[in-house]
Amino acid sequence: MYGTTFTPIIPAIFIDGVICKKGNIVAKASASRNYRFPSLNDLYFLPGGNPDLKSENGWSYDAGISFSTGSEGIYTLSGSATWFDSYIHDWIIWLPTTKGFFSPRNIKDVHAYGEELEGNFDLLFAKEWKLVLSGNFSWTPSINEGEPISFADQSVGKQLPYVPELSSSITGRLSWKGWSFLYKWCYYSERYTMSSNDVSLTGKLPAYFMNNIALEKNLSFKWADLSLKGTVNNLFNEEYLSVLSRPMPGINFEIFVGITPKF
Repeated sequence: MYGTTFTPIIPAIFIDGVICKKGNIVAKASASRNYRFPSLNDLYFLPGGNPDLKSENGWSYDAGISFSTGSEGIYTLSGSATWFDSYIHDWIIWLPTTKGFFSPRNIKDVHAYGEELEGNFDLLFAKEWKLVLSGNFSWTPSINEGEPISFADQSVGKQLPYVPELSSSITGRLSWKGWSFLYKWCYYSERYTMSSNDVSLTGKLPAYFMNNIALEKNLSFKWADLSLKGTVNNLFNEEYLSVLSRPMPGINFEIFVGITPKF
């Protein structure tokens, strides 16, 4: 419930079926209604909240295929490819203002579509040694298909600002006797900073790569399970921006300690 408005009925339908038992090849499809109330941050964050926001609503469709194969106790290989198509009315997006802060507003109609690819490979190649590799790739155009809000509005038919059209990641984990070494590589394509997709000096943020590594050790005691983890983020000290004029941190370090009591 939002104010005096109740969440409408949100129907969804899912269909899947095995099309080949060899390789466990499965085809799937779905259709669903989308509905999202503005969050408290969207409405009341200071500065920038917008109490006049409307709720997002629309429809999403997707279809894809997946497979899974392997040899028990040795390796597993799986992957999927999915096409999705969404039509969203009153999309909520945070955009910069002339006052120096961001504020959310509604875009009347947005068409978001694209392709997502995923793959996973697990290998047990020696006693107590395990290698896990995973990767994904996304092509996700998000186009403003609404109406111009003024004569000078050039945003219609353009990619939404700060939304990368391409992104990808690869993760590898090597485990042995409670020890784990993790490496993660990420890529994000260039992003527009203006709804008009201006290609001026400040109209685009360049693409960037990110590399992170982590070392983790799990310990078990009678009274609790203990997890110790050290992480190096932005391993190669990449200079990048997520938002115009706001540089992100260079190489940085984190230490985590997790304790799960046994009762």
